[in-house]
Amino acid sequence: MKKITILFLSLICLVNISLAQDLNCTVEVITSRVQATNKQIFEDFKNSVTQFMNNRKWLSQEVRPNEKINCNLVFEFTKFSIDQFSATLSIQSSRTVYGTNYNSQIFNYVDKNCDFQYAQFQQLEFQDNSYTSNLTSLLGFYANLIIGLDFDSYTLYGGNPYFKKAQGIRDAAMSRASGWESNDGNGSRNRYFLIDNVMDDRFRPLRDAYYRYHMKGMDVMSKDASSGRAEVYRSLNDLKKVYDAMPNAFILRIWFNAKTDELIQIFKQGTPTQKNKSVELLRKMDPANGSRYEEGILKS
Repeated sequence: MKKITILFLSLICLVNISLAQDLNCTVEVITSRVQATNKQIFEDFKNSVTQFMNNRKWLSQEVRPNEKINCNLVFEFTKFSIDQFSATLSIQSSRTVYGTNYNSQIFNYVDKNCDFQYAQFQQLEFQDNSYTSNLTSLLGFYANLIIGLDFDSYTLYGGNPYFKKAQGIRDAAMSRASGWESNDGNGSRNRYFLIDNVMDDRFRPLRDAYYRYHMKGMDVMSKDASSGRAEVYRSLNDLKKVYDAMPNAFILRIWFNAKTDELIQIFKQGTPTQKNKSVELLRKMDPANGSRYEEGILKS
């Protein structure tokens, strides 16, 4: 009887752990640019960050295993001294397109200004709207941003609660660590302006685009490719409202970092008129990839 009780309690614990996992986050570390005699600390760091991201309850509602949000963090370390680290952090997230096994990339960004403390076997502590460490602030900030963008792709402005949490993390960290101020990093392309752009009403049409593109566009393409493609094209017109107001908006660059390859694949299957119109819009809003759009869509 005692063994049955222990087994039952163990199963309850496993179920609770499974339900607590809102993110399906893979973590990679690249150490080729640093010299370290203790390589194990980087493996311990990877394991700590993986557990922090995957075992924490980020959402208020329960999440089924197939509803976990897929994301990937890659830390490329550039400096290391005892417990002081500098790294470039690459963040990607995606969500599954309804009725398919295809994952559509939602977010793709490289943060080049990540300095933090980490001691081997350190337990990572975190609380919303307060500062505990720069490392957990970074992780909490991007976790909430990833979740917010994912929710925006299913419900119009559904990501608001998580964007507000990300903004609160930024505000709490601003005077405590580097990388959070408006003048940190590459001009206006930093964490400060990333969340400000998302929350700014001037850029709300871009959030309209996240919803239209994914929920009304990608999610119907397995049943009606033509209708889905038409909605994806309409989402480009949402983006153009942002472009017309602020052509160099940071948040537009974030969108195209994630979507360029996918847009080519979508519109290369379109009608001749759709191809021409989409390339015209894309070349205007994303000139850095203009030749790729022309080559991939018009000459396919």
